[in-house]
Amino acid sequence: MLHLQYLSVSCVAQNFDFFYFVQQWPGSYCDTQKSCCYPTTGKPKADFGIHGLWPNYNDGTYPSNCDPSNPFKQTQISDLTSNLQRNWPTLACPRGDGTQFWSHEWEKHGTCSESILQQHDYFEAALSLKQRSNLLQALTSAGIEADGGSYSLSSIKGAIKEAIGHSPFIECNVDSSRNTQLYQVYLCVDTSASNFIECPVFPKNNKCASQIEYLSIVCVSQSQSQDSFDFFYFVLQWPGAYCDTKQSCCYPKTGKPASDFGIHGLWPNYKDGSWPSNCDPDSVFDKSQISDLISSMEKEWPSLSCPSSNGMRFWSHEWEKHGTCAESELDIRDYFGKALQLKHKLNLLNILKNAGIEADDGFYSLESISEAVKEGLGFTPGIECNRDSAHNTQLYQVYFCVDTTASDFIECPILPTTKCGSQIQFPKF
Repeated sequence: MLHLQYLSVSCVAQNFDFFYFVQQWPGSYCDTQKSCCYPTTGKPKADFGIHGLWPNYNDGTYPSNCDPSNPFKQTQISDLTSNLQRNWPTLACPRGDGTQFWSHEWEKHGTCSESILQQHDYFEAALSLKQRSNLLQALTSAGIEADGGSYSLSSIKGAIKEAIGHSPFIECNVDSSRNTQLYQVYLCVDTSASNFIECPVFPKNNKCASQIEYLSIVCVSQSQSQDSFDFFYFVLQWPGAYCDTKQSCCYPKTGKPASDFGIHGLWPNYKDGSWPSNCDPDSVFDKSQISDLISSMEKEWPSLSCPSSNGMRFWSHEWEKHGTCAESELDIRDYFGKALQLKHKLNLLNILKNAGIEADDGFYSLESISEAVKEGLGFTPGIECNRDSAHNTQLYQVYFCVDTTASDFIECPILPTTKCGSQIQFPKF
């Protein structure tokens, strides 16, 4: 993994002015055309991972590869290995156990601080800094969740500064749809790697827009063929919950959608919880192939993102990110046609109404919603919640599992992890 490019200075002397402590959000690392690979130890937890602890100078340059005679030795950090695997995982392909990543970080960066920190001290200090910063908690406490939503850059910076006491630098990357995403967070640390400080200088390259996405974790192991998958998630979204957040929403150009669940996507998945993405860059979305479906899609698969649109960008994103990974089963017309058929076959709103669960701003037990859907469909759903501006958990998305032909609902091999409370709101729309 490479960090922002700014001038590197070869170094023999080991004086420096401060450290950048850099943490990376795995969802953004994985949500690119190159995708990612889980470590051999398994899927990382949904948390920021350490990228590195990098000595820097006040003028924006940094030393590197300062002592070729001091290579990485795993025996020196054997007592830290399990902790490093959890908090400093590698997502590079081919998959590894982290040793190559840690070796790179020590030899490129760590050796330039060895006058202060020996190898064990270097990695131990980074682990301690991660625990103390607790970025995930800082953002969650400010209502900023890794739910695929967009948040203002200023609110993210403000939440971290409020928790830590010092201003961070935010680095973004860009997904295949050209959306900017929260990627890495830089915090500055004194030369003893003990205390956070105000940054003397920030990296110069900044691709962040004023609004940036904060994605849920999206990873795929390259060892699995992108032409094969185990099942689909068919995901329906409640527009009232999408709109009832700080980011709000924009109605499509065709007008306000019906008060009904809308399709979010039909997503190929693996039984281990990972999924493929962006499988065929040559297979671009072609609206002429679904011209007879467009009026149905405008009603059943509307876009609520801002600015207001006709849905084409949303459908293009879904096809290129997810649909291309099911090309061995479904061409572009079949993919969208099958999703429309599944929604009609399911009729989720009617299932809930029959159980007395209405979109009336009332609160219902998570168990009652899950049981109502299981009673109506015959299979257990996955329920995803988001939070409104008052921090109430709301019914946001419902996941159903479908066989690889996208014809029949099935019991889910694995359900997505959710953050719903025992009582959740079903907001009006």
